[in-house]
Amino acid sequence: MPNFTRLTTEFQIRVLARLITRMGPENAAWLARRVMRDRRDANTRAFAAFSQQCVEAWKNRQYDVHLNGEAALLAALAPFKPSVLFDVGANIGEWSLAAAALLPDARLHAFEITPATAETLAVNAAPFGQRLTIHPFGLGDHEGAITVYLSPRHDTANSTLRDAVTVSADGNDDATIAEVAARVTTGDAFLAEHGIAHVDFLKIDVEGAEFSVLNGFQNAFARNAIDLVQFEYGEINLKTRDFLEDYYKFFTARGFVVGKLYPEGVMFKPYAIADEDFLGPNYIACRAERADLIAALRFPDMAPGPSVTATS
Repeated sequence: MPNFTRLTTEFQIRVLARLITRMGPENAAWLARRVMRDRRDANTRAFAAFSQQCVEAWKNRQYDVHLNGEAALLAALAPFKPSVLFDVGANIGEWSLAAAALLPDARLHAFEITPATAETLAVNAAPFGQRLTIHPFGLGDHEGAITVYLSPRHDTANSTLRDAVTVSADGNDDATIAEVAARVTTGDAFLAEHGIAHVDFLKIDVEGAEFSVLNGFQNAFARNAIDLVQFEYGEINLKTRDFLEDYYKFFTARGFVVGKLYPEGVMFKPYAIADEDFLGPNYIACRAERADLIAALRFPDMAPGPSVTATS
């Protein structure tokens, strides 16, 4: 689409948005019903799809670390000089590479359970030398052998939970799920083995197995040895039955505050059932006593935005 067309369309949509704001909720609901009344019309379907895209963009359903706030958060951490970062579920290293570049004084441990992916990760991490150590195994709630399920065409969907892989495989029209043998250890065992007393930032992206990883750090959480945690939440949680509320309960019971990550920062707030939208992708938990971190990372509260609840 030519840029002129994009700019013209954006201007018209912004005018429409201002008009809707002036209409008030009741008239806006009437307009929405009227515009969508012919569900078979191609223009109606296109507008409905675009409206959904707007909601997802507003809710930051974005997986590029340089666009969704992940890299911005790492940059915001630079003044605090974090020394130890864990990337659990590192895949080919997009987050780890960004962290290594933005936090030159940090030591990073990247864990990738899938053997072939771990080999690619090691190649990508090589320029950072010993600052970025690759561990070709996973972290979980036990030590030993485990099966990893793979979506051959989409390595970001690999998981130790078969049901979790089916979510991504279905979404990508990939009916073939392969299996590979791998191993896991617990976070607590790894910390003890390597003599690591404190983790400044624990990032977890393990396609539905987040609670297994978290439960493997029980001792570390008990002694306040982890300051900041990033975890992923989305459609996969419909399969795992681990809801956003469960994450809030886990972290608040351990003295953390929780919020969703946006490009502008973290919106720390109490849990609300309206947040249970399965859009994700990333949430941040920070120890409540680290008021300095919370202040540096916080995204100021916004007015209520798009809601998935029906308006009569």
